[in-house]
Amino acid sequence: MLVTVTPELRQYVIDRGGSLFVRCQRRGTPFLEATTKEPRSLAGYEVFVVEEILVLTRLPARRRPAELQLHLEGRRWKRAVASWDGCAYVI
Repeated sequence: MLVTVTPELRQYVIDRGGSLFVRCQRRGTPFLEATTKEPRSLAGYEVFVVEEILVLTRLPARRRPAELQLHLEGRRWKRAVASWDGCAYVI
């Protein structure tokens, strides 16, 4: 799995501790959630080092995207966004 990070997101994550957590929300349509807040447990997370930041992912074991794209969205309230092969939801 290739993990790509934009320069804006890289700086955003560094300013907030240097770690980004990406997981699959399983309510209804499975969407990806990206946050700099550490979860209660890191069990099941896979660790990637991408451009000086830690990206920890917890994705479905049987399906992996070819590319996990991470970028920053929002003008007033910035937030990290993850895309699964270009989609906001798990394919």
